[in-house]
Amino acid sequence: MFELEALLLGLEPMTAAVIGVGALVAAPVLGAIDAATGHNVSEAARTSAKTGLVWVFQAFDKVQSSAAEASESFQDLVAEAKADLRSSKNGTGDLSPREVTIG
Repeated sequence: MFELEALLLGLEPMTAAVIGVGALVAAPVLGAIDAATGHNVSEAARTSAKTGLVWVFQAFDKVQSSAAEASESFQDLVAEAKADLRSSKNGTGDLSPREVTIG
């Protein structure tokens, strides 16, 4: 079980969310099978559904954290651009084109 959990936590957040939702959808089906087989499957189904929810919550937290970081970076970039614009209007900024090497 722990190998499966480690494998799924390395996936993209949306993939983990889909797997978690799939586990939630599968839980009632497994419950019906469990009732037909004498309640031997219910604990495993419950554990699987709970694990799926944990993965969904963790994926959501990762997405939310990444979105917050991206938003903060963008706001910093906007603030820098506004500062450059103000300094260029005052004649104190050098906004001439520059060569940039990436990599």
